[in-house]
Amino acid sequence: MQDIEILQRRVERERKARLQAEAILEEKAFQLYQTNEKLRFLNENLEQQVIEGGAKLQKSEKRYQQLIESVQDIIYKISPEGYFTFVNPVVEQRLGYCPDEIIGHHFTELVVPEYREKLVNFYWEMVHFQKESTYNDFPVYKKNGEIAWIGQTVRLIENEGNVVELVAVARDITEQVATDDALRTTQTRLSTLITNLQKGVLVEDENRKIILVNQLFCDLFEIPAPAESLIGVDCSQLAEESKHLFKNTEEFVQQINDLLDKQKIRVNEELHMVNGRILERDYIPIFLEGQYRGHLWKYADVTEQFLAREQIRKSEEKYRGIMNNMELGLIEVDKEEHIIRAYDRFCLMMGYTEAELIGKVASDLFLPPEFRGIFEQHQSIRSEGKATSYEVQMIKKDGSRIWVILSGAPIMDEHGNIVGSMGIHYDISARKHLEQELALAKEIAEEARQAEKQFLANMSHEIRTPLNAIIGMTHLLFDTRPSKQQYEYLDILKSSADFLHSLISDLLDMAKIEAGRIEIQNHPFDLVGLLRTTQRVFQIKLENRPIELDLMIDGRIAGNYLGDDVMLNQILLNIIGNAEKFTEEGTIEITVKLKKEDNETCWIEFKIADTGIGIPKEKLDLIFQKFKQVNPQGHKHKGTGLGLSITKQLVELQGGTLTVKSHEGEGTTFTFTLPFQKSDTEIVKNDYTIEEGTANLELCNLLVVEDNIMNQRYISGLLNKWNIPFTIAIDGRKAVEQAHKQHFDIILMDIQMPNMDGYEATLTIRNTNNLNQNTPIVALTASAMMDQKNKTKAVGMNDFITKPFTPSQLLSVIQKFLKVENLPTPSPVSLSEPTSTLLNFSRLKELYGDDNEYILDMMETFLTDALPDFSGFQALINTNDWVTLSKLAHRLKPSLGMVGLTDLEKTMAEIENQARKQPEAESLQLLLNHVNAQLEIGVKEIKSEIEKLKL
Repeated sequence: MQDIEILQRRVERERKARLQAEAILEEKAFQLYQTNEKLRFLNENLEQQVIEGGAKLQKSEKRYQQLIESVQDIIYKISPEGYFTFVNPVVEQRLGYCPDEIIGHHFTELVVPEYREKLVNFYWEMVHFQKESTYNDFPVYKKNGEIAWIGQTVRLIENEGNVVELVAVARDITEQVATDDALRTTQTRLSTLITNLQKGVLVEDENRKIILVNQLFCDLFEIPAPAESLIGVDCSQLAEESKHLFKNTEEFVQQINDLLDKQKIRVNEELHMVNGRILERDYIPIFLEGQYRGHLWKYADVTEQFLAREQIRKSEEKYRGIMNNMELGLIEVDKEEHIIRAYDRFCLMMGYTEAELIGKVASDLFLPPEFRGIFEQHQSIRSEGKATSYEVQMIKKDGSRIWVILSGAPIMDEHGNIVGSMGIHYDISARKHLEQELALAKEIAEEARQAEKQFLANMSHEIRTPLNAIIGMTHLLFDTRPSKQQYEYLDILKSSADFLHSLISDLLDMAKIEAGRIEIQNHPFDLVGLLRTTQRVFQIKLENRPIELDLMIDGRIAGNYLGDDVMLNQILLNIIGNAEKFTEEGTIEITVKLKKEDNETCWIEFKIADTGIGIPKEKLDLIFQKFKQVNPQGHKHKGTGLGLSITKQLVELQGGTLTVKSHEGEGTTFTFTLPFQKSDTEIVKNDYTIEEGTANLELCNLLVVEDNIMNQRYISGLLNKWNIPFTIAIDGRKAVEQAHKQHFDIILMDIQMPNMDGYEATLTIRNTNNLNQNTPIVALTASAMMDQKNKTKAVGMNDFITKPFTPSQLLSVIQKFLKVENLPTPSPVSLSEPTSTLLNFSRLKELYGDDNEYILDMMETFLTDALPDFSGFQALINTNDWVTLSKLAHRLKPSLGMVGLTDLEKTMAEIENQARKQPEAESLQLLLNHVNAQLEIGVKEIKSEIEKLKL
């Protein structure tokens, strides 16, 4: 502020001096001209007088010549046509030209080109309107090519009412122009800085008149007027008028008066407002050459910082209390491991006083030699600014040892440099002792368990050998035509042998699992085929019982998968067999769906639900335990109690999970999830057979990437009509996510979308490892320009469709890339002739055929989802936000065409094109007015058409 006032005073002094000199020179030049005119008159009428006055004239001319040459400003004459007739020698000093190089030349030859027309008009107006004297300034070229600014006063010389010449006094004002420009620049910078500062600023002069204020100040003090309207306002009563905003009203006013009286800087003064906000105030008096010239107020809203500080303070108090009451020993050490502070709990833990520990090297005092290596390893990590935690033994003062968990974290100064570390110690000696006892007990138990498993495996094999003989001999005896009684005995023998065989098989499976001898065999298999075969096996088994067996498979599950099909089959047989055993009548439902996709892994969920007797809540935890049965009574419940235990372990061996939900008397649901990988390898068909009549897989799967709700409805309506599965992504980022989740046969990609446009999304899909790197991508664009076509190819797109497109165009592209021949052909149009003036029924027929429900849905969607967005155009024009306006027009343009407002669609395209070229606001306003007027009519016609379609 001080520099600005000095510059202003200097400029004012120079301006006054220049005006005084110009006035003197102008008067002298005029006197010289009058004298010359008198001499000319005497010369024409009285030659004798001329001779007598010659001496006087020469003397006078010499005097005036000396006067002109002594002046430091340029004096020159020009004819009414603009040619120099006289110039004093000062011109050589100022511009580098001698007078002979200028006289006879037109004045425009010296003037900078862009100012020539303005100066010509200036002289013309002066001559035409016969202005006696005027002032003007302009830049001219010096002889060396530099530019100098000239400020000149021009006077007309007339003779009998006619202008005979113009006399000018010109001064070199280059330095003054530079000074003025620097002053303006400084003022502009200062004003811009204060206006945009994120703090409320008010600058007053010595009389308390506002000379500068920004809008944030007005907002903080709830002043409704704009900031610029306050310039010049007296602030004497401002404190009184604003004190109601602050909690301590009188104190607020008194503090301001004290600051104004003392005129001393005061910063970071905290003020509490009634609304809960907290302001920080600075008062800065302004002095120039020791004289008081006003002051600056600066107010900053520091509510968030204040609350954050309070929260930190309370948090520190809370955690300090927690640490003091927890059994944690804390010490602080410097970079050389010297103890600089030891807290009470640590001293009590180690048996020292703090005075005994200060200055000692912690590692030398407490660390046993065998733990030196792990300590140094963690110290190295801590020196990089990272915290570590580890278990270590420490030596107490009495020589005994304790086990502690030591958590160490670096301590940093305000510059981020590590100055030491803090160690937190938790005594785990009791836990360590218990762990040692448990480890010993575990070792003994493990030895016993291994012996048990070995015995079980050996006995199972030993029993199996005679059992096979018993089963074989039983079958032979059936062939000997036994009597009825013998047949009954043999049947009992066979049932008992089969049960014993099942028991031995379960025991062997369990032994293999626990011995870790079961391996997962991953190879390609047909999952759907396996499920269908399993369904058929149990349907045959349940043929004469009142039980329905239903299988539901997610449509996304198709093709071959990599996994252990034999183990999966065993799991399914165990769980479905369990459901069949405990269900007298009702249903067994098998539901298989794709739970999630993680990179190349498909997590598939299998759910088997029955309507059987259910399991009591208190016994749910028993069903997966070995040799446990919920209800061991009754022939339905006989078994080993190993089936579900084995099943659970088989699921977990493959990285899956198995859960159960049940209500007694209502049924049971088993759910397990297994990971599989998709496989493209051709496989030899297993024995899985798919029943006749099973539905074929869907022909294709499409990804539709489109942010416009109208386009989404249009495309999804067509694809649903053609029974083509599809997924919708609302922007490019979502499309990339979908491309990583599942394979698509084709991707329909919009170009302009938020978050990530179609070009970026395509490049990402093409250049990252995902399931759709080679999937055909077709652009959906509202532009048919060649550069758009070239750009779609450049980023890896295969083709494009120009919006709005017809059903046949979309179908043609799908058939082109998917080679699908049996998709439906769009039905011919059959709409009645239009009666509306705006709705283009030909376009509606082309888009929707005679599907009135489709048209109704699109029109209603337009009114609810698209129409409200048209109100946003006016604000964008008011703020000259052409980029956002162009994007909005591009997004809404297709919506108009889809409801038959094709003329408005063209107007919207014109708005989009103009907005891209930085247009005049008036031009776009005219187009928008036309759109609003026509849209009002069009909406009425759409509503009328909706009523007709609903009849």
